[in-house]
Amino acid sequence: MRIVVLGDLHFYQLAVWPWQLCSKRLLGQTNLWLNRRRHFKPALWPAVRDQVIARAPDAVLCSGDFTTTALPGEFRTARAAWADLVEKAKPSLGSFVVPGNHDRYTYTSARKHLFEGAFGQWTSQEWPAQWILGSQTHLIGLDPTRPNRFNASGKLGTPQLSKLRACLNEIPAGHRILILCHYPIGTPEELPDEAPGHGLQDTNALIDTLAESERPITYIHGHIHWPWKWTPPRAPNVIAVNAGAPMLTGSRYPQGQGFLELEIPETGGEIGTSRQEPNDKGSWQAASP
Repeated sequence: MRIVVLGDLHFYQLAVWPWQLCSKRLLGQTNLWLNRRRHFKPALWPAVRDQVIARAPDAVLCSGDFTTTALPGEFRTARAAWADLVEKAKPSLGSFVVPGNHDRYTYTSARKHLFEGAFGQWTSQEWPAQWILGSQTHLIGLDPTRPNRFNASGKLGTPQLSKLRACLNEIPAGHRILILCHYPIGTPEELPDEAPGHGLQDTNALIDTLAESERPITYIHGHIHWPWKWTPPRAPNVIAVNAGAPMLTGSRYPQGQGFLELEIPETGGEIGTSRQEPNDKGSWQAASP
């Protein structure tokens, strides 16, 4: 089974009405004009889409942040792009997505359920969500996102953590467990810690919940725009994989960061993780996470 995971897409809209800036969106749009638009390149989307289609995935996932400041126009653009991808890729097991903090960027966007309105057929109304991929692979979606006035933090809360614990306990022995959540559960040792106010407030509680199960778990996320794969020291049963940001360019990834690919054997064995990464020759190549 092949699963493709796309990270932070961040479709954006430069032109906004003045009254749409009467919120945290003013900060987000200022950052977009001064910084983000110079590095996120929506023009790369057709190449990303076509490569996903060429990989013939059985399932397509997204770890959230389809939008930049949760504008209705951004949601329309993001939904059209995602619907086009899913229709052409025709994943036999379906498409599943979770929201990112930018998809609930303002209190108004959260109150009006703009994310659910755009992606309702591929997401859930209740969390944790659980989907079955094939006969023995369980995908659990988490939603710690919420609007904040000034920061980008998230929180699962006790009810969602308790339900997650119950879900993990109910999964039959020998079945594989994938968890899809926007926020990471820490950063690898070679990278700096996440900035205060940017991460998951109850990260430690989530790590404890995952470690308690003692089951092999692949934790898939985004939020920090840099692909990686590592095992948190406090949860040796967990492999955390950052999907990266497909349309983000920079010195290390001048053509964009590509996307994550999971290869799940039909009969036991470890889950293979790799990335499909564009190169300067106009083609794509496999790379380590």
